[in-house]
Amino acid sequence: MSFFLTCPNCGPRDVAEFRYGGQVLPQPPAGSNLPEVQHERWYHRYGCRRWLTARRDVRTNAVLQTGWLDEDLP
Repeated sequence: MSFFLTCPNCGPRDVAEFRYGGQVLPQPPAGSNLPEVQHERWYHRYGCRRWLTARRDVRTNAVLQTGWLDEDLP
């Protein structure tokens, strides 16, 4: 399933332009259900080549918010 991430520098882009960098928060314990919304790191490899964070609902791939990696998301 494809979705869009909004790079704070380049605007909305297809997720194929990015490299997933993992969750920002610790992984849930083994055997537990995935959280509905998780904080993730993404690298904009085909754009501005910067790391950003995203709040994404893993059930629907809806991206709720993005920002620079060094900024805190509310």
